Amino acid sequence: MDVILFLLPFAFYYHFLRFRKAAARRADELEKTVAALTAEVIALKEDRSRGPSVASATATAAIPEAAPVTAPVTAPATAPSAAPDPAAPPMPARATPDEARVLYMPVVMRPVRVPAPHSGPAVPFRPADPLPAPQPAAPAQPMRRPERVDPPLAPTPAWMLAAKKWLFTGNLVAKLGLFILFIGVSFLLKYAAERTTVPIELRLVGIVIADIALLVWGWRIRDTRRGISLPVQGAALGILMLVTFGAFRLYQLIPSGMAFGLLFVLTFFTCLLAVLQNAFWLAVFGIFGGFLAPIMTSTGQGSHIALFSYYALLNAGILGIALKRSWRTLNLIGFAFTFVIGTAWGVLRYTPENYLSTQLFLIVFVFFYVAIAIAFAARQAPALKNYVDATLVFGVPLLAFGLQYGLVKDTRFGVAFSALGLGLFYTTAALAMWRRGAQNFRLLVESFLALGLVFGTLALPFALDGRWTSAAWALEGAGVVWVGLRQRQALTCAFGLLVQAGAWISFIATISGIDGQAEAANANLWLGFLLLTGTAFLMATNFRSRDGDLPAPLPAWLAGAFLTIAALWLVGGAWTEVMLRTSGSTQAALMAASGLAASVILALIAKRMQWSLARNLALGVQVAGGAVLVLLTLALLLTSYSPRAELFRTPFLAALIIFAGAIFSSWAMQRVPEQQYPKLSKAMLLWSALWWFAPVLVFFCTWLNSRYQLIGAGESASVSLLSVYGVAVALSALAFAAAARRLAWHSLRWLSVAGWAGLLVATVTILVELYEGYAIALEAGIALGSLWLTSEYLLKRWPLNGWTIPAPWLKALHTLRTAGPWLMIWPAAAIAVSRWLYGVDDADAVLLSQAGWHTSGSWANFIPAWLMMLAIVWVSARARAGKWPTAPVASWHRGVLIPLATGWSLTLAAVWNLTQDGAMAPLPYLPVLNPLDLTSGFAMLLAVVCYRMRLADQPGESEQIFLARVPTALAWAGYAWFNLMLLRTAAHYLGIPYNFDTLFASQFIQAMLSLVWSVSALLLMWRAAKQESRRQWIVGAVLLGLVVGKLFLVDLSNVGGVARIISFVGVGLLMVVIGYIAPFPTQHDTPPEATAT
Repeated sequence: MDVILFLLPFAFYYHFLRFRKAAARRADELEKTVAALTAEVIALKEDRSRGPSVASATATAAIPEAAPVTAPVTAPATAPSAAPDPAAPPMPARATPDEARVLYMPVVMRPVRVPAPHSGPAVPFRPADPLPAPQPAAPAQPMRRPERVDPPLAPTPAWMLAAKKWLFTGNLVAKLGLFILFIGVSFLLKYAAERTTVPIELRLVGIVIADIALLVWGWRIRDTRRGISLPVQGAALGILMLVTFGAFRLYQLIPSGMAFGLLFVLTFFTCLLAVLQNAFWLAVFGIFGGFLAPIMTSTGQGSHIALFSYYALLNAGILGIALKRSWRTLNLIGFAFTFVIGTAWGVLRYTPENYLSTQLFLIVFVFFYVAIAIAFAARQAPALKNYVDATLVFGVPLLAFGLQYGLVKDTRFGVAFSALGLGLFYTTAALAMWRRGAQNFRLLVESFLALGLVFGTLALPFALDGRWTSAAWALEGAGVVWVGLRQRQALTCAFGLLVQAGAWISFIATISGIDGQAEAANANLWLGFLLLTGTAFLMATNFRSRDGDLPAPLPAWLAGAFLTIAALWLVGGAWTEVMLRTSGSTQAALMAASGLAASVILALIAKRMQWSLARNLALGVQVAGGAVLVLLTLALLLTSYSPRAELFRTPFLAALIIFAGAIFSSWAMQRVPEQQYPKLSKAMLLWSALWWFAPVLVFFCTWLNSRYQLIGAGESASVSLLSVYGVAVALSALAFAAAARRLAWHSLRWLSVAGWAGLLVATVTILVELYEGYAIALEAGIALGSLWLTSEYLLKRWPLNGWTIPAPWLKALHTLRTAGPWLMIWPAAAIAVSRWLYGVDDADAVLLSQAGWHTSGSWANFIPAWLMMLAIVWVSARARAGKWPTAPVASWHRGVLIPLATGWSLTLAAVWNLTQDGAMAPLPYLPVLNPLDLTSGFAMLLAVVCYRMRLADQPGESEQIFLARVPTALAWAGYAWFNLMLLRTAAHYLGIPYNFDTLFASQFIQAMLSLVWSVSALLLMWRAAKQESRRQWIVGAVLLGLVVGKLFLVDLSNVGGVARIISFVGVGLLMVVIGYIAPFPTQHDTPPEATAT
């Protein structure tokens, strides 16, 4: 019962999500039709307002002179002309062209009005006045070109229209709410019934009597209220099946045979009603019940022959229905049940003694579903629909062959003969259908023929070893490609290429599995290589000779690809044989000779066939042969490192001399007036920089650190060395910048960039250390401070010296010197707060604990986060004013850095909301006022400040689109925060451990979330209905869908719990209220006043 209740709402929402887009498209089409009809009415009114003279003149001009008039009819003077007025608005495009539409327009015969004869005095005859001189005709109004007619939309499938009609007629939310309310009330009744003593027999009899009355009522209203009749009949039959199952399985009131018979009768009756009423879903329900009947009534002692005979009977019924109705889903349900249950039985119960019966049943089922596929095609093909059910056509042989493999895998050549037999069966079926004049089933015939060819091909590897299989497949692939090229069939060529690729893979797998060089040498692999080379070359020549049979670039590309593959097989085979049979110098010589021989063959092909690619391949083979020969003679180079020594016993002095000479040479070359060596000067400057920052400073800092023992030895020695090196880099950058200004040597300023590079390395290194939980060492802080101050000086000094910093680099530098220290605030402050709360070491923590001082570790997270947010607020204020530290790129800070910092703060708040419980010991927990909720609130306020700041900067169009979505994202984030706040509050005040397992297992928590989410969906959908906003309504529907899913996935498992009853009843009532006060909007996000105008 719980399983069925679990599946039903998901079926509802599956159809809802699947056809929502189709419903929206249908509504758009209806709106366009209304607009078109409105345009036609306006055009008719304009024609009528022009009067009879204009209308008659237009009508006269619209009749061709040569058209004979057989039955003239005089229209009334007030009637508008039938001809379209050129000034009228153009008609909207329709699916039927105008020429075709005219043929179906009915001719309306109107009565002819003849004016009565004049009865007054006779008018004396007077000669007519002479005709006025003809006036030049007014220029005709140029007719407007008709608007382009869009191609007609593809027709919606019938099953989709039926499902859409069933789904969107009525109030789905109210229906589902009533269903959930019904379940809740049933749980309530069950809860009450558990405390009563009414016999179960009487309960079941009462249910059956009421259900039969319901079924009779549903049958009687089948003609007047079909939309209600069919669901009522299905529900009644389902209840009867459940009662039968319950009487057998739960209460043991009836034996299994009787229960099975009743279920079979109900299944037959359900399918009969479905066919009589053309009710697809009723048939699906019946087939479901029929296939589940033996499972529900099984006692574990039944016979597989009886089971599969019963399934054969059901499949015969499906075949009979398929001959009358083209219900594809019904066919697929039978196919799925038959093969899934058959596979399960085969895995769990099959024994070799059951082979004959199992084999016969498998053959029968294959025949059934091949016949069902043909019957489906026979009913669909005349309607020019998709008549090939690919799931049945291709799924049946694949699953059947898999089962057949399990039956005959231990029989010699059993799998090969099975594949061959299946291939012959499908080939024979295809030929039989074609000879019987089934040209309408061309696609089905081709599918059967392809299956026959595929299974025939699969028979080879099951009968032969890898080498012979690859050889046979290679020859078969070449032959199939040759046939496909002659008949110009692209699919045939593609299959041949696939077979050829299978031959290559099979051969490679075979030679990879050979164990030992001796076995490989005796395997005569050269024959396989030679055969693959020949077939690849044959296919290359076929594609080259059939250049006009395929699209232009494809044959030449395929010919070149196969020629390349042939060359690879040839060279690979030769070199493989050489490596297997020779060694040493002989091996190298033969490899070179074989490569040269392959090049000669390719050169001959290029000459005889005038093929330039073969010539290129010949050169490539020679190059590859030379490379392999070089690789065979190479040796492994080993390097060694000298130990450290005193300063002048290291390469320090030599490196310093090289640096001095390089930098002097660069300075001297840049002083030449003619500037003859600018590039060489810069190269020498770069060379000197490498020597200075690598050997000179490294050796000097190493000696300085070890000489004066700036820090003790141990793990911190490397930190000390890096810190000294960082300070040296900072001083060097300042010195190079000052020297460049003093010597007017602008190129020298680039060596000061090392200060910024050092700041980058130091920032990354320290951030890694901090976020791993280590405090910053004093010397590391000194080095970082030195590099940061150097960076600030250079950022200020470069523009003053007239040295331009490109805008991207300037932004990157500001990001480095601003974001780096900001990212260090949280881990550094967290370490400091933790030491302040718990002491510096473990001994201090023990003493504080013994004294009764217990604090929450969350303070070490939240206080630093508040400092980070405060820093963001300060930088935001400076950025709005355009002052340090944001000048001169304050816009970069406002547009990128501050939003990123805000996003980081929101990320921290989100992570902590998911991992922290909001404890604030030694203070008691308070909702909203605890550190976690305060941090979340500060982060949300910071996001609002950043959002307003971006709006004030007048962003571009793309950013405006992004910013327009920010309020919605913040609203969802706030809603998530609200839910987590509820969870934390409930956990603290109810004494529930704040972890996922305990919260998930709490019935109170589940009921609370269900009701809160339902109320939220109610408010959102009510607001959407007021504003006629489909998008908001759908968001609320999705939230409601989550509630429904949670009810059946989580709340339903609380068997017998009062919380489950409250959840279902409360959510059901809320959904009914939603269906009443917040129906699905009929307009597309358009307020009423906009529609009225």
